Amino acid sequence: MEYQRMKAAAVAQQQQPPPLFLEFSHGDGDGSNSRKRPREAEAAMAPQMLSLQPQAQGHKVVSLAQLQKRPATGLRLDFDEGSEHVSTTSSASSLLPDELVTQFDQYKNEMAHLFQDHTERLRRALGEVRRRHYRSLLGAAEAAAARRIREKEAEASKAARRGAELEERIARLRAEAAAWQAKALADQSTAAALHAQLQQAAAAAQARGKAEEDNNAAADDAESGFVDPDRVEEVIPTPPPSRPCRTCGLRPSSVVLLPCRHLCVCDACEPTVPTAITGGAAAAACPMCRGAVTGTVQVFFLS
Repeated sequence: MEYQRMKAAAVAQQQQPPPLFLEFSHGDGDGSNSRKRPREAEAAMAPQMLSLQPQAQGHKVVSLAQLQKRPATGLRLDFDEGSEHVSTTSSASSLLPDELVTQFDQYKNEMAHLFQDHTERLRRALGEVRRRHYRSLLGAAEAAAARRIREKEAEASKAARRGAELEERIARLRAEAAAWQAKALADQSTAAALHAQLQQAAAAAQARGKAEEDNNAAADDAESGFVDPDRVEEVIPTPPPSRPCRTCGLRPSSVVLLPCRHLCVCDACEPTVPTAITGGAAAAACPMCRGAVTGTVQVFFLS
């Protein structure tokens, strides 16, 4: 309603003839009146122009307020007016002067350019924000990947060091096992040699015991029988022991010399073993191999 009243007032003022131009048609006055009349005409025209301009500008503001109901979002203008608003605006625009229509179109174009520029700037700003976000995500992913790679490299180097330590330990254990195996073989051969010597000594002792039994039996038989003084009997000497002592040759060997493990002396001849000079010090020597003797073991044979 207010808009209709403003439009009717503007049309009435446009149709009313201004009295200013009628006064200008009379030019019979003096020079002072002619100078005063333009001033009076300007003074009379000013309220009319002022009355027209506020109405036109008020109409322009009302039409913009009707067209723009909601503020712009930066992307587009939202025009939600109905059909009667559009028709009223178009009819009002047809009644407005050409200058106001031109100015209205200029304002409309400027607003469109402004919204388009604002939309473009907002789009670029959003794109820049999105790119920064992507760059930050990419940087975080790269940092996490680099940290994971460093952790894996540290684990790999630790595993490599552990593997090298295990290989070194395995090699050391293999060397120790080989040394213990060689020592076991040497001890086994030593035990076999000692066992063989013990068997030989046992066999010799058994043979010597049998010979002594035979001699005792022969002596008993001689004592119990009659002795003919004219009979000549052959005396059979006592056989030497099967393993005589290498020093005296009368008694069987019963002492094992170390480290050569030779069973070659008796217990009576053990202190009389010849000595050999070794490293500037006197040491006992084996009668068989002449090797240095570091210890002796006495063997007792069971008959």
